Amino acid sequence: MNRRRGEAEQTKTQIARKAKDLFCLKGYAATSMDDICRAAEASKGSLYYHFKNKEALFVYILETQMHEWIERWEVLSLDCGSATEKLYKLAEHYASDFQSPLTKVSEEFAGSQTSAPEMLEKLLELTRMHYPIFEGVLQEGMDSGEFRKGDVQEMTLIVAGLLGGLGISYYEVEMEKLFELYRKAVQLLLEGLQTR
Repeated sequence: MNRRRGEAEQTKTQIARKAKDLFCLKGYAATSMDDICRAAEASKGSLYYHFKNKEALFVYILETQMHEWIERWEVLSLDCGSATEKLYKLAEHYASDFQSPLTKVSEEFAGSQTSAPEMLEKLLELTRMHYPIFEGVLQEGMDSGEFRKGDVQEMTLIVAGLLGGLGISYYEVEMEKLFELYRKAVQLLLEGLQTR
């Protein structure tokens, strides 16, 4: 039974990996389930066994990507000696996500899902996966005296809004400039957070 489960999980991972490559290459709308079957060398039955539809498959890919982002953050944060350093590193890590080809496909997907509220809710849920990280860094800074005390949930929403909102610059500036904008945003934020 465990071997079968392992094989099934391997098949699911293979389908998702090949689908991600296709989505990044062709875009969300232009990629069909038939394309994915061919690329993954999987039958339609196998594909639909693992994923109810293309939307569910894409959301699974996004969720996997988010877990990988969190795992990378856990490694990156080990090199930081303070909450201030973590906030800068976190902003840089957040900005680096715009280099992923999946970012554009995600925007296409989100724009195409206006009639599927459950998919939009799932996308919102995925974006909220950052929140515990923001909250942890802010709480650490408050506990250490680096940041003035405040409502950590409220500050988390502000940081999430700042980092997320600044992402719109991705369309207007080069990546190097985007990283610079994120550093400046954290600098301004820290000026407001610093203990007097």
